[in-house]
Amino acid sequence: MSNHWILPGNPIFPARTLEETQYFLTELEACTTQEELAEVVIRYVEPFGATNVLVGTMPQIGATKRQQIGHVLINAWPNDWSARYFSQNYVFKDPTITLVREGLESFFWNEDEVVGVRSGMRVMGEAKEFGLAEGFTMTLPSLGPEHVGFSIAGERLELAPENKKNLALVANFAVYRALQIRRTQQNSSVVKLTAREREVLQLAAEGWKERQIASRLGITDHAIDKYMRSCREKLGSRNTNHAIALALRKGLIS
Repeated sequence: MSNHWILPGNPIFPARTLEETQYFLTELEACTTQEELAEVVIRYVEPFGATNVLVGTMPQIGATKRQQIGHVLINAWPNDWSARYFSQNYVFKDPTITLVREGLESFFWNEDEVVGVRSGMRVMGEAKEFGLAEGFTMTLPSLGPEHVGFSIAGERLELAPENKKNLALVANFAVYRALQIRRTQQNSSVVKLTAREREVLQLAAEGWKERQIASRLGITDHAIDKYMRSCREKLGSRNTNHAIALALRKGLIS
């Protein structure tokens, strides 16, 4: 009988190995967009049961919706939940934001520190409707005075203590790359939308459908489609929701 342990076709690692973590760090280094960063981080945290990731610096109290969205560095959060979250100013009621501001190093969302923030129980309850039933947040340093919140979430998380160190390594490097990418994007050529394109995109951001926008502006559905397509091309976006998010971040709409 062989004394060697034969690995199954798809080995299950009880803890993320250093070699595996190094592979993901190399992938993060090669990323050139926020979307690529999100895809790599999601793949890393999937074995923990996480299906979503959100990373960002902390907005100031009273920040507008556009300013709040501008603090997001990596976004793989449910679109419908993000829309509700920012439209309702939940960032100022979210207990995870409160604890990141206070510098709590890391915490699961069901821990006493989170539950103790009473004003945030509605936020956490509603998040469950969007598949964010269980979560884990880390407070990370940034290049400035602000803390960075790194959150993963899913229906059920299984994050062993021995995996947290490697996760922290991946999280810190992902934040570093996200900040680098943002600076590169800010230094690139400014996107210029026409007055009509901004008007159409602003209405779309407020929840208007294309046919409703056409009726309000007194132009054809075909014209609206043309304007929206032009906005997506200029912003380099995948779809209209992505175009709206980018336009908000760049201050093209409010």
